[in-house]
Amino acid sequence: MPEPPRRCVYTVLTGGYEPLNEQPAARDSRLPFICFTDAPGAPSETWEIRRLSPIFTDDPVRNQRAAKLRPHALLPEFDQSLYIDNAVLLRQPPEQLFAAADLASGICLPRHSFRASLLEEFAAVAEQSLDDPARVAEQLAHYMAAFPELLGQAPCWSAMLLRDHHDKRVRTAMEIWLGHVFRYSRRDQLSCLAAFHLAGLAPGVLEIDNHDSQFQTWPHIAGRKAERRLWREDQEAALKQLVREAELKRRVAQLEYERQVLLSATTWRMLEPVRAILRRIRRVDAF
Repeated sequence: MPEPPRRCVYTVLTGGYEPLNEQPAARDSRLPFICFTDAPGAPSETWEIRRLSPIFTDDPVRNQRAAKLRPHALLPEFDQSLYIDNAVLLRQPPEQLFAAADLASGICLPRHSFRASLLEEFAAVAEQSLDDPARVAEQLAHYMAAFPELLGQAPCWSAMLLRDHHDKRVRTAMEIWLGHVFRYSRRDQLSCLAAFHLAGLAPGVLEIDNHDSQFQTWPHIAGRKAERRLWREDQEAALKQLVREAELKRRVAQLEYERQVLLSATTWRMLEPVRAILRRIRRVDAF
């Protein structure tokens, strides 16, 4: 008989965004519950705390996404994992979720139960100021050009992810997904359908209500620093200032290039009479 897959549950907390929620269901489970965090000294009764080394110095959201989307790299000692957002509270031991999940494709996650389409999710992110509006608009424009059919599909709800770490298609999809989170919006639900599409992956779906199901309730956000979730106007102003400075440098470089071109052309015209005299001398010498 083959050995049963080694499984775990994990979550990721970065940037002091919110306190860690305990998971009472862990007491009835044989699976380890692991929390990756960059917060020093975060004790827990139900989580094993592991320190997370940040990739970016000033982007805790993308640090969190990098750990969330790469369990195959973060948890090599396990074959499968259940990721849950810290705001999700399990009602049953995770073994029940694994039993209900369709992992034939290597990944299973819930559908978004209160967004009708990916386009609606884009609109919600923009309206709620959850990310840089310019970057969100750019992402939407690129998706409209590359795969407009995805915009009418129901988005995924990425607060719960069951994955097989050894499935190459899943690993490819996760790397693509993370690449889109780094390149476009940090709101990963905007890019998951594109990642699955590009990887040629059809994930299994958990048909559950995101807020309240037999498996979980959500959201549990006591103590959350909600302002850190928003794209602030000062961030946008700083970004615009950087853009202005970059444009100014570009213009200065262009002017310098044009000056060099003009100088070269002027030098050529100044030397042309000398070249003409030399040509005449050569013709005389030829006789």
